[in-house]
Amino acid sequence: MQLLIKLYKDQAPRLGIIYPSEYQAAKSYEQLIEKHREDSFHVSIELIKGLITLILKPLNGGGNIIYKELEFNVDQLKRLQTFCKTDTAMEFIHVYKKATGIFIPKIRNKAPELLKVKGYEIVY
Repeated sequence: MQLLIKLYKDQAPRLGIIYPSEYQAAKSYEQLIEKHREDSFHVSIELIKGLITLILKPLNGGGNIIYKELEFNVDQLKRLQTFCKTDTAMEFIHVYKKATGIFIPKIRNKAPELLKVKGYEIVY
């Protein structure tokens, strides 16, 4: 799996986890939003041995959601640090890759809600 960081001019930045298939992305995200639909998170991005561990920490307490050993694009991470303050509001989503691009999976035949992120930190 891989971390995807997308920055936009006219909307909130997005953090995504790229899954190998639409089914895996949809299934895991459906479980995540069922538990955390109303939550906001702080994201910790930890660089460990050339890979990233991403930790979603619910601001209202509760268990952390951890994604281990993610591949990442160094340029995307540098742009995040350059253009986004650590308290920047962002959105989080699971996505999947097809030959024609990267897509958000549908949950129950609808576009899913994006989880809210209220800030991030990068730990080296």
